[in-house]
Amino acid sequence: MGPESSASARENGFVSLDHAGETLADRAYRLIEEAIVRVDLAPGLRLTEQDLAARFGLGRTPVREAVQRLVTDGLLVVYPRKGMAVAPINPLDLLLALDARAPLERLVASAAARKADARLRSALSAAAAAIAAAAAAGDVAAYLREDHRFDLLMGEASGNPFATRALAPLQTMARRAWFYFRRDSDLSDAAARHVGLAAAIAAGDATSAGAAADALVAHVRAGLKQAFADL
Repeated sequence: MGPESSASARENGFVSLDHAGETLADRAYRLIEEAIVRVDLAPGLRLTEQDLAARFGLGRTPVREAVQRLVTDGLLVVYPRKGMAVAPINPLDLLLALDARAPLERLVASAAARKADARLRSALSAAAAAIAAAAAAGDVAAYLREDHRFDLLMGEASGNPFATRALAPLQTMARRAWFYFRRDSDLSDAAARHVGLAAAIAAGDATSAGAAADALVAHVRAGLKQAFADL
């Protein structure tokens, strides 16, 4: 994908699966978001734009643009005249986010089953297989990386940039919480649900795809509730 097609994808609400042609602001956003999701930047950590620019070897302007997006996504909190901090992980917020996420995931999954072309159906199946392989290896970082890829493919396959944009921060919140609470024991079960969802989309079965999306979100909810109970 060249720079023009990458720019077109962003304008249409879809995020490229590779990094070719990404702007400096896109790169800043990607690197900072990944660090927050992996908890390399811990919840509550105080930061400045200068700190982030130095950490990732980026200029202040792209970092400033990335910070604005991350604040909108709920990953950073800005305190007037006091800098900013990585957003805390609040159990109630996560459960409310899942309430909003469930119908959107169902919508995207059903649309993907109806609209995805052969390339995207194959790519989703491959992404689900990669998720399963990461789960079998107990590699949480790889699992979450492939889970993100799966979400991006789902958004593209759905053809609905509005639902995709609304879902992205909700999915990121869940990935960060999953990483934070180290839900390693749940990886295989969650991977199986991704495989089932990809299979329904590959078969073009919108009803089954919607049900599979419901099952996946329910699994995430149950896992996080258990993590909260164990605190």
